Amino acid sequence: MDTIQHNPARLYNCGKTGITIVQHKHMKMLGFKGKRQISFLQSAEQESLVTVVTCMNPTVNFIPPLLVFLRKNMKQEVMNGTLPGSIHACHPSGWIQSRIFGQWFLHFIKHTKPTKEDPVILVQDGHYPHTRSLEIITLAQENHVDIICLPPATKCNPWIKLSCGP
Repeated sequence: MDTIQHNPARLYNCGKTGITIVQHKHMKMLGFKGKRQISFLQSAEQESLVTVVTCMNPTVNFIPPLLVFLRKNMKQEVMNGTLPGSIHACHPSGWIQSRIFGQWFLHFIKHTKPTKEDPVILVQDGHYPHTRSLEIITLAQENHVDIICLPPATKCNPWIKLSCGP
């Protein structure tokens, strides 16, 4: 950790958010005067959202995001127009599961290229799929990534270091 202390390019912050893909309210409707019934089109996907995992460092270096779609099967067309290098996953809940977070963590390692001489620190929330996976802890140790976990669903200190290195 001492080698990273003065290099902000090796410190990354990871976060996730849900983005709704369906408009919830119609602000105004227009119709002909005197008409009693007005029709409108509405998406069948009432509560659809996409979970997005973003990650960047203080030098404004972004890792291409992970998009998690609320569906069982993936259609490649839904990735049209996304940032180059973005990756995707599908889950019936639309949430991040341990397997999906593992996929993102490999993506993170590929883009940051940590080594013993040039390790990386990843700051993230302590959400269960991110911190309780032996696979993630092992990958972090083997790839010279120290993971610092904030308490789940908070943005405050104290930071809790997940044991990922000697």
